[in-house]
Amino acid sequence: MKKVAVMMGLALAAMTPNLAQAAAEGQDLVVVAGPEGRLAANALATGRYDAALRKLEPMQVYGENDPARLINLGNAYAGVGRLAQAREAYRSAHFAPETVLVLANGAEESSRTVAMRALTRLNPSYAMR
Repeated sequence: MKKVAVMMGLALAAMTPNLAQAAAEGQDLVVVAGPEGRLAANALATGRYDAALRKLEPMQVYGENDPARLINLGNAYAGVGRLAQAREAYRSAHFAPETVLVLANGAEESSRTVAMRALTRLNPSYAMR
């Protein structure tokens, strides 16, 4: 099943060049859903964060502990400025069952690593003061 998710993610990433651009801009966009866009990857990649939230928020019953959904939900929350909710989504992804995710740039990484990196981006740095 994991191999199918990885292959579908790679196919979607190849079909949508904007996804790689979003990842290159510092946002870890998780692309493990099929072309139907269950993880709202296309909406996130094109900056349509409200549309992404409409797809991701109602999935709680089915994807409550799905780290891919939680990371993309955090990305959508961050995109609309709801940083407290983004932080909570990233923390939940970090403590969800670990899995290998396929990112928009084609890289495979641990869901916990991706969640921690996203959480770190939200936390203000003291060096910036």
